[in-house]
Amino acid sequence: MRQTFITHAASIQGVIALTSDQTLVEYGADTGAANRAAHYALKITDANAIVSLIKLANCPLYQNQISFWPISGGRNFGYGTAQPVDARSIILDLSALKKITLDLRTQTACIEPGVTQSDLANAVASAKANLLVPVTGAGPHGTILGNALDGGYGLTPFMDHFNAVSVWEGVWGNGTSFGHVYNDMRCEAMAKGWAAGTGPSPASLLRQGNFGIVTRATVQLARAPESTRLVVFVWHSDAEFEESQDALSRLIEELPNLTGVIMMNARRMLATKKRGTLAHAPSLADDRDVYLNREIEQQRIAPWSGLGTVFGARSVVSSVIKDLKRRLPLCQVLSFSPERIDTLKTIASLIPTRYFSVIQQQIESLGDALSMLEGRPNSNFLQLAYAINKVTVAGADANPAKDGQGILWYAPLVPFNIRDVRQFRKIMSISLLAHGFDPLLALTTRSSRVLSAPIPILFDKSDPADVLRAKECYRYLVDIGLRFGWPPYRIGIEYMDQLGLPAGCPTVKTHQSLKSVLDPHDVVAPGRYTFTK
Repeated sequence: MRQTFITHAASIQGVIALTSDQTLVEYGADTGAANRAAHYALKITDANAIVSLIKLANCPLYQNQISFWPISGGRNFGYGTAQPVDARSIILDLSALKKITLDLRTQTACIEPGVTQSDLANAVASAKANLLVPVTGAGPHGTILGNALDGGYGLTPFMDHFNAVSVWEGVWGNGTSFGHVYNDMRCEAMAKGWAAGTGPSPASLLRQGNFGIVTRATVQLARAPESTRLVVFVWHSDAEFEESQDALSRLIEELPNLTGVIMMNARRMLATKKRGTLAHAPSLADDRDVYLNREIEQQRIAPWSGLGTVFGARSVVSSVIKDLKRRLPLCQVLSFSPERIDTLKTIASLIPTRYFSVIQQQIESLGDALSMLEGRPNSNFLQLAYAINKVTVAGADANPAKDGQGILWYAPLVPFNIRDVRQFRKIMSISLLAHGFDPLLALTTRSSRVLSAPIPILFDKSDPADVLRAKECYRYLVDIGLRFGWPPYRIGIEYMDQLGLPAGCPTVKTHQSLKSVLDPHDVVAPGRYTFTK
């Protein structure tokens, strides 16, 4: 039946059907070693074809037999890459949809699903617009809308990328279209600036949802501010780091110009450095500790380090930096303007590497962070996925899945207070070490009340025992996290069942009711965040 559907689908203008072999080569690799590769894929070159495909899947001949797994770029590394939850789904590849329309009057970009960070950055640069692109660690080839729809975030002023989208347009699984109420009212300019609209909005159903497919969206782009600072936080002990959390939580609430802070332990910092790899560390626990501790000392990495961003008027930014230094007495706070970082990079380039390699690496890391600060895509943040590989490093076109890297992201939310942070650090460290993995911990401020804490599990995909150990560890972390009240804000395709709720609970009933109306034949992404056991 699927083969017959593919034949019919290929006759639609703007649809290219791939063979099973082509589908496996193009979309089969997964950093998490999932084995849910789809047998069929359709590449979309015209957004109008999506409506036709949805209607075809709903016709009596194919009803309840055809489902789609939409991808914008297939680079959801650590969560399933391009593979679907249900292997019977047909991959709907939207990566060729790359139309961009900039509106400098409203500081927005209307984009299609395949638009990458690099695509948008080039468009902004060509228009000579003083706007910031919402970049992430996914690198230049990561898509803007794919990241937003799965709950991604960054460190530019509009930190939550889903909330930065003001207009979502597309089609529900039942074939009806959705858009913004103000566009229906012919108030298009207001739609670009006021996402909430008037009355009920469909937007919340799209975030990590499986009710419809987005064909176009309007993204609000932050204006480049008068002044920006990269703030470096240094804690010289675990205790000082933990004791600072309540004060930092209050600062996030009281200083809106401090848009976000990511805090990393020493091993996480070591793993992100280009030459600070974990690849050569011994496998035996005691020997590994000695080796890594020596590397951390030689690289002059503190027990905990943080990076934050401050944007705004020059006088305000200066005051925020002073407040941070005054109100975080247990933390060393350093700030760097873009101009200062550029000067340091120039000086570092003149120093022979053999004399000051550590300093050069630290300045290079500041430069990488600056690119995020200024909304410039950077592939260097993908280096973490290669940290246990002795040969391969992340290049400009890095693709960890096709390069054979093994990484799973466990991504819980943690209450922003001393008690929970202390408990989280201890429990996660013990749990990871017990499964034979380095505790590469990091926490990022999402609000004054909540931290996200994505943890990478790095493993050797060529070793079946290592793959099994990684997957067992992932399930254990999800279970123990839920036990302590730390739910995952994103989760991999093989682990959706761990979000399962009792059949009669309100969340499941509501989801099923919405699905029965908006996608009665389960056409869109079956199994994705459905909360069914």
